[in-house]
Amino acid sequence: MMHALRHLFASEAINEGVDVYTLADLLGHEDPAFTLRRYVHRVTDAAEKARKAIGRRYRTAS
Repeated sequence: MMHALRHLFASEAINEGVDVYTLADLLGHEDPAFTLRRYVHRVTDAAEKARKAIGRRYRTAS
């Protein structure tokens, strides 16, 4: 049960934009790559989230 909760937490954190270094720290991992390999799968709508984030950045810069 505990592993399932950690997995859910890690996946949701990545989906909400938490960077892998912060997530690794929160989970007690020294290597962020381990966190990615062990807990994180494809981010839901990742390409769309990236386009929106970049669009917001450019709109605020102009």
